[in-house]
Amino acid sequence: MKIHEAIENYIHYISVVDQKALTTIENYKQDLIQYEAYLKDQGIDEMEDITYAIIESFVLEQSQNKKTNSINRMVVSIRNFHYFISYNFSSVANPAMFLKLSKKSSKLPLFLNESDIEEFLGSFDDQDAIGMYHHSIIELMYGCGLRVSEVCNITMNQLHLSQGFVRCIGKGSKERMVPINDHAKYCLETYIQTIRNDWNTKKLPYLFINHLGNRLNRQYVHKMIKSKLNELDLNDKISAHSFRHSFATHLLNGGADLRSVQELLGHSDISTTQVYTHVQTSRLKDAYLKAHPRRKNK
Repeated sequence: MKIHEAIENYIHYISVVDQKALTTIENYKQDLIQYEAYLKDQGIDEMEDITYAIIESFVLEQSQNKKTNSINRMVVSIRNFHYFISYNFSSVANPAMFLKLSKKSSKLPLFLNESDIEEFLGSFDDQDAIGMYHHSIIELMYGCGLRVSEVCNITMNQLHLSQGFVRCIGKGSKERMVPINDHAKYCLETYIQTIRNDWNTKKLPYLFINHLGNRLNRQYVHKMIKSKLNELDLNDKISAHSFRHSFATHLLNGGADLRSVQELLGHSDISTTQVYTHVQTSRLKDAYLKAHPRRKNK
């Protein structure tokens, strides 16, 4: 079986049958394009000629200039591709069966502490339309632990302020219900009643519409956050995603259980959420070293 034909069959399957998210499909496609190019350079054109050693050498070559997360995504792409082909075409073996993920670095997600969050959220001028607009975006992002893309894509019919929750559509079109706190509700109600109606000249369904009548985009959010960090002299490595990390960390610090945080974040696998327990462990260790009488030798 020709490799190119096999890849086309697999991409068709995940697009039409499995209906994976568009970003996932594109990532898999790009990974497999690089994989096919490498195999072609090795003189391999048939699926039956691919061996584990060849796949391993490809991954090793890619690891020279890619981060661990990118390599692991590529490994998953290759494993899933070979599994699909071997399952549907019995004459083709699966050489990627024992291909393993690289160990991820133990780097913890960057987040703001609670006092920095209070300073950030309290810095907006709610008497100014742009200020209230920005305040509403961050209150929703942090208050509900949403991804930037989720904030940009929320429509008015997903927002249920009277009931106090938002219906969020995350990765893979998975839906989750997330409560909205009173601060976020106040900002959103004010923004909707006094700003959105005037700005939404194109009658778009999205919650966040800018002063030009267009939907909010991720680039705008990132730029707005960087500007505010500079204004407040806070860590400029903080990103929009850091507010989602802060949401999860603060919930766990406040006593929320890991399973509930997993559901609120929309993680399909609890192992993804478990990174935040390391944040807790680090915090507890610091507290121990500062307070325990036997923390060091006398």
